[in-house]
Amino acid sequence: MPKSSRPFKLSRAAVGFAAIALAAMLWAIAAIAASSLFQSGVSPLELAMARAIIAAIGLGVVHQLWQPNPKFGDWHILALGLSLALVTLAYYIAIERLAVAIAVVIQYTAPVLIVIWAMLKHRKVPALSVTIALIAAIAGVTLISELPTGNFGLDGLGLLMACLSAFCFASYTLLSESAVATYGAVGVMFRAFTVSSLFWIAVQFTQGFPAALFVPEHLPGVLLVGIGGTLIPFSLYCWGIERVQSERGAIAATLEPLAAAIFAWIGLGQTLSVMQILGGILILTAVVSLQIKPQHGCIPILQVCPHPPTPSPKREKG
Repeated sequence: MPKSSRPFKLSRAAVGFAAIALAAMLWAIAAIAASSLFQSGVSPLELAMARAIIAAIGLGVVHQLWQPNPKFGDWHILALGLSLALVTLAYYIAIERLAVAIAVVIQYTAPVLIVIWAMLKHRKVPALSVTIALIAAIAGVTLISELPTGNFGLDGLGLLMACLSAFCFASYTLLSESAVATYGAVGVMFRAFTVSSLFWIAVQFTQGFPAALFVPEHLPGVLLVGIGGTLIPFSLYCWGIERVQSERGAIAATLEPLAAAIFAWIGLGQTLSVMQILGGILILTAVVSLQIKPQHGCIPILQVCPHPPTPSPKREKG
């Protein structure tokens, strides 16, 4: 009789990459919704505060029902929450003073920072598959943003803020990875967005009451950004990072610009240039290559070649 086939089972890494890919798509959808809200009169700072508060409240409810843990956290959680707040603030300032293409490309150099940090921390060079995927992903983001075809002016503060957004992106990725084993993905994000909410409330206090958030026509979009663009995708990203490692997860997150371009093409009637299509192919190739290559991690920098095995002495024939 033929042997019964074994049930199909996804690997831990494949599930992690799928979670990050879904997070990237949700971020892209939320970006379109946020753009519509900005055009309707909601300020970026108001929306940043709203999304953090909505995420903190929603994650707090889920956390109490699913993973109750009375301990709030340590300096890692504080740094993570501030990183989540500052990455938004820095990016919004960057796109206000620079072309969006430049800000996007600089922000998505975050995987490079993560790989460098891992190399210095563990005294190991990245695996060849990670290096190739990293180069392909950044090249893909550059092409999707159509940076090579633009004639963009540069602004010192804008460049500084774009670099800060990349640093904060890398920081919250690494800090999430270090905290998720203790608190779980939901617990980490609940604590981080609580800190982020307090930061944004303090900022908004200097700006006055955010009346635009409570206009009835704006509420669906605000909730979409808060739940579908913040609560769910950041939790998925943190959960996925735990399964694929920070450097691989950050590279997979470069799917967001690709997803944004596709959704703009489908929903807004925008065109996709040949350059953007090539960029998308590079990003997809990078992410897929991370899954099909064996995950050997990193190669030690000071690796010494082992001595060849000493041959066992031959027996003399009696």
